[in-house]
Amino acid sequence: MPNWTSFACLLLALLVAGSNAVDDKQTKCSELGFINPACSDCELLSQFVKDEELVRDCKGCCVQDEAVKKYTKAELIIDQWRASTLQQIKDFIDKRAASFAPHLKVAYTHGATPKIRLSGGVDGAPSETVRIDNWKADHIAEFLDQRLERSAAAAAAAKGSKDKAGSKKNIK
Repeated sequence: MPNWTSFACLLLALLVAGSNAVDDKQTKCSELGFINPACSDCELLSQFVKDEELVRDCKGCCVQDEAVKKYTKAELIIDQWRASTLQQIKDFIDKRAASFAPHLKVAYTHGATPKIRLSGGVDGAPSETVRIDNWKADHIAEFLDQRLERSAAAAAAAKGSKDKAGSKKNIK
């Protein structure tokens, strides 16, 4: 007859070890700058960078693609000094952020790394944060187009004013 106490202890130990492994993976991925990337995003990354180790790290942190989650609010968080040194992000803020109003807010936070925080998930999607350190202005706009739930008129206006300079900033 099996010893059920030993079996239960072994099962509990395996569950705890598995849980710690997941926490370790999330911590490692976060330190690398990957916060739950979709596996298709890693494939796209491989087309633009020739760093096999970076792509391998991305694939090690990715989650299987699901239907794209939609959100009602986005916040671009960045340190004001970094915003002035990262030209692509500065261009996005200066020329295109206003086209995503009122859904997008630009928040200057001392010492913050550049990231987009999405919240107000449609269908109960949890909030999501994505680092955008080296993203181009077009990629930021494309990401927001995919993830923000906006009216059709607002989305069309954003695409139409995509390359216009001199639009107002949506700050704070």
